[in-house]
This record gives sequence, C-alpha cells and structure tokens, in this order.
Amino acid sequence: MSRKVKVVIACFAVLALLATLGLGCAEEKEGEEGKVVITIGNITDITGPAGPSTKPVTWGWEDTVDYINEEDPIPGVEIRIITYDCRYDPSRDIPGYEWCKDRGAKVIYTPMPTTTAAVKVLAARDKIPIITATASEAVVEPPGWVFAFVPTSISRIKSLLEWISAEDWDYSQGKPTIGSAGWYEPYHLDIARGVEEYCEAHGDKFEYVGSFLTPMGTVTWGGEVERLKNCDYIAIPETSLAPATFITELRSKGYTAPKLIGTDTLSGFKGLLVDKCGWESLDGMLNDYVQLWWSDPVPTMDLIKDILDRYHSTAEAQELIDSGNSYSFAVSSALFYLGILREAIENVGAENFNGQAYYETAISYETTLEGFATAGYTESIRWAIKHHRVYEWSSEARDLVRLSDWQPLVE
Repeated sequence: MSRKVKVVIACFAVLALLATLGLGCAEEKEGEEGKVVITIGNITDITGPAGPSTKPVTWGWEDTVDYINEEDPIPGVEIRIITYDCRYDPSRDIPGYEWCKDRGAKVIYTPMPTTTAAVKVLAARDKIPIITATASEAVVEPPGWVFAFVPTSISRIKSLLEWISAEDWDYSQGKPTIGSAGWYEPYHLDIARGVEEYCEAHGDKFEYVGSFLTPMGTVTWGGEVERLKNCDYIAIPETSLAPATFITELRSKGYTAPKLIGTDTLSGFKGLLVDKCGWESLDGMLNDYVQLWWSDPVPTMDLIKDILDRYHSTAEAQELIDSGNSYSFAVSSALFYLGILREAIENVGAENFNGQAYYETAISYETTLEGFATAGYTESIRWAIKHHRVYEWSSEARDLVRLSDWQPLVE
C-alpha cells in the first residue's frame, strides 16, 4: 500500500472517530515559500452509505491536485484540498460548508446532491462557487453559484429514453412499459420526473407505469418490485446499496424480463454491484453516460491512467478500476475545474484570487478534454457537458461496452 493511501486511510479513520465534533481532514502545513496557497473545500461522504463511490472521488481529486502542483504548477500557487465528511447526512451539509469556509476555501467541491441543494443560497451570499459532480434542476435553475460537471439526471434519463426508443426497442412488439423506483432524494426525484415527463410528451413511445419512491436508506423493495415486475424497462435506484438490493430482490424472485436502465452514477458502484448481484443479473443494463470509461482509447483517459499509476500501487490501481468510474470521473472533472482555476488566476493574479474571480471566469469558460465533446458554461447554463453516449453492462465482456458515439443531450 502506498504512503499516500496509508495517509488517506488514516485520515478517514480520524474522521470516523471525530465526526461528531464536525472535524474534517485537512493538513495543517505551510505553503511552499513564495507561493500563495489556494484552498479547495471537499464536502463528501467518507463513512456513510455513498462511501464506496465517493471515497475514490476524493482520491482522484487529491491525486490530480498533487499532479498539477508537481508537474504543471500554476505559477506562484500551491493548491490544497481539505475534506469534510458529511456522511450523506443532510444535517451535516451546512456545518460542512461553514467548516470549509472557516478554513479559507475559495471554492468548494461536492459530489453530494443533498449538499449542493443545501448550500446554494449560502454560496451566493458568501461568493464561494460550488463545483459539483452532477446537477439537479433545483440547484442550476435559476443559474447561480453552483457549477455542475454533468447535466441534470432529468436530461440524462430523457436522453437515454430517446436512444432506447430509436435503437433498442422493437415496436413490432407493441409499446414498451416503463417505471422507476428509488430513494426520495434529489437525484432520483429528478430521474423519476424525467421518466414521467418523457412518457407524457411521447405517449406513442412508452406506457408509463409509475415511479415509486421510498425513504433514504431503504434496502427492501418488495412492494416496488411487485409493481414494476412486468415492465419492459425499469429506471432503478442509483445510490449506495439501493441499486444492489433492488436488483437482488427483483432477480431473486425470478423477474428476469425487465431491462434495467439508469445514468452513469450506477457505474460508480460497479464493483459493489458485481459483488452483490453478479454479472448475470446485470447483463444488458443500459446506462446513459456523459463521461469516459476505462476502455476508451483517448488521450484524457491515458492521462487519468498515468495519474492513477503515479500515486497508487498496481494492486490499488486495479482495485479502483474494478470499482467503477468514480476515480476516473474525479480526475477528468478535477482537470476541468482546475483549468478554470488556472485561467482565473491568470486573469487577476494569485494574490487577488477569490470566489468572484472564479465565478467570472467560469461563466464564459469553454474547453475540450481530449476524448470528450466540448464542455463549458455560459451566463445561463450551469452544467459543462452537453453530450452523452450509451453503454451496456455485458456479462460476456464482464465490463461496460459502448453502444453509441457522442450525441447531444435531450433538453
């Protein structure tokens, strides 16, 4: 095990012990002589239900920051990450925000939909940009101080349904039925809404059965499975143990006909899903996908793998690859957001950098990470990626297999 991972694991252990005191994991050290330290806060789940997916995100961000500091530094600047464990507990979202702000964070990253929704107003008040993994409509409309890497799950699930109707379903069999199940939390609320809205707008393409929402933490799905067992497609839960427990209950009861669908959040739990459900239960599942997968032969993925190998042993790297897309997503999004940081500092100087400078740079920022479509923001759009692809979970390949090229997302 590498020294870096030992340090991170030790820090996570301290977090678990001291979480009730609201403490996070931040190194108390001076910046390099002559350099301005710019701190990025990280509010995430380390010890809670989303940890299997979100801990690799923290590692990916930390590794990318180390790589930039060491190999491609911003002149006169040392970037630093500080991490707060919110444990996917909404009561800890605002304390986490205040913890990061009190420690000088000029920008705050979070992969947690609940956190983003909770701190949006505070971020606008304090002029601290919130950069986040995925957008929910509640945090990007109207556009403000939240900048998401990927678009709303409403847009992504609608885009997947558009592809299914054109490429996957044989209408000689009649109109397919579809429904959804998941936790009552921002991410799946948007998925449920997206399915319903698409079916209402395209009544000739799908017959809508319904969306069934349960409290966060639900791991038994008897009622929901019975309501959805005869569907042709099911948009399944996507958080923590929820997808694994839902799939297991559905398949263990012999309901093999429904095709499972979702967004690329599911891919962050690949290792967990394979361990708990097995490839046979996952075979044929369709993901809308707005990222790069490990098998994509493009320069950005080559760089992601180089960063992974630089900071982790061979065994650790393979474990992160097997676990899903969380690490690769973190590195690609960190490269994007650090690109905004670099440009903002070039615009105002390191000594003058603040959240306002980041905001003013972000709202007109555009770039292309090699292998992606063009990504960026405008005055009115607060998600960077505007194209998607479709991947299928294949028991034969024991991997995700790409089915489509980049195409514009459905609004």
